[in-house]
Amino acid sequence: MWDRLLRGAHVVSPVNGYDGRMDVAIKDGRIAAVGPNLAGEAASVESLEGLVLMPGLIDPHLHLGSVFGSPYGTRMAALAGVTTCLDMAGPVADILAHAEETGAGINVAMLEGFSPEARFGTLSPTEAQMRGYVDEVLQSGAIGVKLMGGHWPLPLETCRSMVKIANEKNAYVAWHAGSQTAGSNLKGMIEVIETVKGMRLHLAHINAYCRGRVKSVREEAEEAARLLVENPSIWSESYVSPMNGTILTCDAKGEVIDHVTRTCLATFGLPPTAEGIREAIRKGVLFVVRDTGFISELIEGEEALRVWEEKQAAGEDSAGSFPVNPALSRFMLAQAKRPDGTFVVDAISTDGGCIPRNVAIAVGLSLVKFGALTLPEFVVKTSVNPARHLRLTDRGHLTEGAAADITVFDFERQCAMETIVAGKTVMKSGELFGHSIRFVTTAAGASVLREKGFETIEIDLTGPEPERFRA
Repeated sequence: MWDRLLRGAHVVSPVNGYDGRMDVAIKDGRIAAVGPNLAGEAASVESLEGLVLMPGLIDPHLHLGSVFGSPYGTRMAALAGVTTCLDMAGPVADILAHAEETGAGINVAMLEGFSPEARFGTLSPTEAQMRGYVDEVLQSGAIGVKLMGGHWPLPLETCRSMVKIANEKNAYVAWHAGSQTAGSNLKGMIEVIETVKGMRLHLAHINAYCRGRVKSVREEAEEAARLLVENPSIWSESYVSPMNGTILTCDAKGEVIDHVTRTCLATFGLPPTAEGIREAIRKGVLFVVRDTGFISELIEGEEALRVWEEKQAAGEDSAGSFPVNPALSRFMLAQAKRPDGTFVVDAISTDGGCIPRNVAIAVGLSLVKFGALTLPEFVVKTSVNPARHLRLTDRGHLTEGAAADITVFDFERQCAMETIVAGKTVMKSGELFGHSIRFVTTAAGASVLREKGFETIEIDLTGPEPERFRA
């Protein structure tokens, strides 16, 4: 007797060689059987005729902390078919505080955004301070740290030391390219790669460095791909939305604080000031994130201006999006391959979560329809590779005994229809059923999270990077 039997979907699992109409049986939160016309009884039988079923979609770069929009990121991710995600900045305490109330039943790994000035009162903390910081982060339940160079530039030596320390402690480390000597552009990407030679690093959203600010968009995408091929120790993702995500807060003098926002305003010929933000909103090149009380949404025009002004007056952070990601670089980076046939950019991400651009399925499937990716390749970039990279060995495939994390989508409509985590439906047809968060963590943080009442999935980040998968 199986717990669930999912019948008649087009099942795609490259690791298992599945790409056709099959049934999937689930027992005790695990895959029990996969095959055509399975014979057996189940407590629940569901027809998925006309839909596609894949191993659970894993988003390796999104945001769940309210500083980037709202505390509703897991809801928005689950609605988009995400079963597991990597939050890329925290704050960890913020995510934990909202997990029970707004969690949607998906699996979450967390990185703490490294802000040495806030933590130590300096941009150049000592090595001992940084070592202690990494230990604290791991013990809090996060799996590592993120350098927020694009938003909050740091001295290059501070960044280099943090990557080195994280590698030594087997902590996850990611970097949004940018420092006090190079911006969040191709030059910044080159600087990062030269700085971390031979060290393991997750280099965030490659498309963000290919916006035509140093060379042409095509030349930047080609150079970015070449750099990644030449530096295989770097793991990367890129997102497929035209919209970015940034912080719109200004200081008391009306100066924009966030460096990404300043750069975006300059792109449209506007000053890095409160008046520049107002003009960008009026021109329709800046959208504001609004908290609805259930999810976040992007708004524009006078309503966006009103919401932003209210946030500023209240001294609260506000987030927004500029349409600054060229289609050409997004397209090129999504399909680029290494000489061995594996992908240059390992995964498709969204940089979404509480930022309203959770479009891995909604936009990513357009690449399949266009012929840039096959359907199995889409699954490699949205499930197989991120599962391997996060050392989630029982995810990213539908092998018997694997975790029953499953995403079901409508290929023609390009939308998620059902999100299943550990065999249980957390979203179906736009309705949420899941609660809380199951945290992906290391042995250092597992006991703390369990003491707080959360379920955990322990991963081991020691050892070499797993092999990239070739579809």
